[in-house]
Order: sequence, then C-alpha cells, then structure tokens
Amino acid sequence: MKLKSIKKFLFKIIPLVVAIIFAGCTEKTTDSLYSGNPSGPTGATPEISTVNPPNEALAGVTAITITGKNFLSDTSAVEVYFGSLAGKIISASPTQLTVIPPNIEGAVNIKISTNVAELFSNIYTYSLAKAVKDFYPDAKDKTNVPASIIVDNAGNIYSSNSSYGLVQITPDSVSTVYSAKGGETYWTTMRFGPAGVLYAARGNQAVFTIPAGGGKNSAWVVLTPSSLKISQIEFDPMGNLWAAGKNSAIYRIKPDKSTKSYPFSNFVTAMRIFVSGGTTYLYAAVQQSSNIVIMRMPIDANGDLGTPENYFDFTGNYGANYVVNDITFAADGEMFLATDLPSPIVYVNPDKTSGLLYPDLLLKSPALSLAWGTGNILYYVRRQINDATGALLIPQSIVKVNVEKPGAPYYGM
Repeated sequence: MKLKSIKKFLFKIIPLVVAIIFAGCTEKTTDSLYSGNPSGPTGATPEISTVNPPNEALAGVTAITITGKNFLSDTSAVEVYFGSLAGKIISASPTQLTVIPPNIEGAVNIKISTNVAELFSNIYTYSLAKAVKDFYPDAKDKTNVPASIIVDNAGNIYSSNSSYGLVQITPDSVSTVYSAKGGETYWTTMRFGPAGVLYAARGNQAVFTIPAGGGKNSAWVVLTPSSLKISQIEFDPMGNLWAAGKNSAIYRIKPDKSTKSYPFSNFVTAMRIFVSGGTTYLYAAVQQSSNIVIMRMPIDANGDLGTPENYFDFTGNYGANYVVNDITFAADGEMFLATDLPSPIVYVNPDKTSGLLYPDLLLKSPALSLAWGTGNILYYVRRQINDATGALLIPQSIVKVNVEKPGAPYYGM
C-alpha cells in the first residue's frame, strides 16, 4: 500500500477507535435496567405518585403502600428498591404495591423496576428507622450486666445491675449509679410508687424501697414466714402493692403496710395489672410443672382478689419447657410476654390470637424483663449470647423496640 493510502486509512480508523474507548468509559446518562437494547418485550416505565406512610417507616416492619402506574400484578416481576436493597413485596397491582422495606436505617431513595420496562421509575426520597436497636450498654461493655428494668415518667430507665447496683439511664444513654451495690441491690422486679419512691423485690420475704432521687435501700415490709420468696410486685389503681413468687399465696400490701394473703398454690413468674371492660385484673404467668399458663384474677372495689381464670395457654401454643419472665400491656389491650423462646417476645391480642414480635429482627436470645418507655417504645433486657464454646459473644443488654403503639396506664406513680 502506498504511504498516502496508509495515512488516509489511519486518519479514518484512529478517531473511530478513540470514540469506542471513551464510550466504554463514560457513565450511563439514563437509569436503565439494560446494558444495551432490551432483548424482550418492553413496557411503560413505572411511575411513583404517592407513598404511605409518606415520610418514614420502620425498617423491616411497616407495610408501605406505593401508588402510581405501570406496575405489574405479578409480585415476582416487580422490584422495589430502597437504596440498593430490595424490599419484600406483599401485594401488587398495576397501580399499587405493598412492600416491607429492608432492615436498613436512614435516608433512602425508593425506585421501582419491572421486567418489561427498560428504565427504573422516578425516585421517591424516604426515611427508614430501626424498629429494634441495642440501647445500653455499649456493645463492647462486657462487665455492665443489666437485669430487671423499670422506666419513670421522664423516660429514664432504672436497671438492676449485678456489677454496679441500681443504675439510672437517661434517654440519651447516660448512666449514673442510683443506688450503690450492696447486699440487696440485685432486684428481680421493680415498680415506682407514690412520690417517686421505687419499690423492689429479689426473691426473699421482703419488699424494699429506694427513696426518690436515689440512695440506700431499706426494707419496707417483711412478710412471714421467712421461707417466702417474693420475686414479683405490682401496683393496682387503689395504691395496693401485690406481691407473689414461689409461694402458696399472693399477698396484698396496702399503703399503710397492712397485708392480706390470698391462697394461690402456683409459682408466679410475672405479674401485671390491666383494666379491661371496667374491671381491674391481676394477670400472672403461672408455672405448673413444665406448663405455663397466663391467668387473671379480678380485683373488686374493696381491693380483694377474686377467682383465678385461665386467660392464655402459653405452653399449649408454644410448647413445653419454655418460661415467661415478664408481662406487659399496650394501651389497646395487646399483651406482650418476655420469654425464652428462640424468638423471645410473644404478643397476645385481646381475642387470644398470638404471634412472635419481629421474629426476623430480634436476636435469638431470651427476653428477661419488659418496660414501656415514652411514646411507642418498649424496652426489654436481652440475655447475653454465647458462642458454640460457651464464650461470651454478645453482652447482655437493654434493647429499644418501636412497637408502633403506646403502653397501657401504669398505676404506681
């Protein structure tokens, strides 16, 4: 080939090669699902019009409804992305999708793809909040071991702690010793009473008090005989304190410290007062050999305890050899049970249907104690998690759970 012809060829081919190289390095200017032309049939690009709830939802929990157009009815042919992660689609139609978002936290961009459209939908900016978060102590803190908990009206948590005594924890996770460690500072149950006094028990014959603002505890009432094991206490709307445990009776203690016993030959592992249909009931988790049942007893206008009735068969629903460590109620009458099931918190609706609270979000370790915080927050103590060799893997901690509803009234304060 002549030199002149070679030059002409090079002038033609070099710009083409350069163009191809730079085209391969340039970012896409459209949010396309395809690297080139789609190989299958194409459809209209999906469009998001509204999202409900409109601004924020609980990650992994809240069912979000997305309204728009050009969606598909086949849930397997649609994806809803929250950032880079896809949610779980519950139902789908050409104009509406219901989806559970992935368990991530913070600001995310929602966008939708279908298997017939080349482009993603428009972007909807959204926020996801964690439904379950470890609250206290720090994840690396292996010496701070919270046990039973209670919360005051300001949202401060009080944690019986085997290492430090009774610890007050603010909503910002700042902790101070409220009652110094001593012979009687590890409590199985605590309740606030009138004037901010904290009442506590630990499995012996006495109920103790800690003064408002903190300080040294003292025995308030000592029951007889000395063999009594008071591990659970609870206030009713009349100011009476109810005490129970592994005994042959449940005890009522009036504000003047006078006591009365009511025969009850069952091991009470948890107690809670709840008013239902105008009647005040004392609910108790009762252990009978390997069986656990939730019982309730009415409290009349004179403060006397009525005949027990079975309310919920825990063992019948969840199997033998599991225990209930605590009971609490939401304002709408939904009961929550702290258990040692693999998914540790059970909810029981007023119609007695039940289920596991956030089974995909709670770590598989027993729940020891429950306490309502402010708003829709339920706190629980999660037992430590060990590895296969028995070595400590995750320390015992207080966990903050948003259950999307407030707690029932508390009658101590």
